[in-house]
Amino acid sequence: MDLLPLSFFLFSLSTSSIADKSGTKLNTDANTALLTEPEAFELAAMISAYPDITLSTLHTLEPSMIVNYLFGLSHAISSANQVLQVKSAADAGQQDLAEARMLLLWAARVTLGNGMRILGLEPLERM
Repeated sequence: MDLLPLSFFLFSLSTSSIADKSGTKLNTDANTALLTEPEAFELAAMISAYPDITLSTLHTLEPSMIVNYLFGLSHAISSANQVLQVKSAADAGQQDLAEARMLLLWAARVTLGNGMRILGLEPLERM
């Protein structure tokens, strides 16, 4: 399937690139309660579904479940990335919000990468 690797190019939207542009470092203790946007909730819900999807895939032996999940996750990342701009929050002096956004995007990227590896795809670190 030729579109699969292209669809997951979002992996190249690395948090290190976002960190470089915004000056925001990953803080695993960030206050995620600051994330109130619907896109943040949708992305968090998609990330939290990953264990159930992988378990279902194990039981059914249908890798298409992971593929479909990763397409949905990619869409959620794209939507969130448009709204949850780390650099704009950092530039506005809202460092706590920038760190919370960075943490959510990092978690999404890790989840996407893990799903790709299960499928035998090696995520790109840089384009």
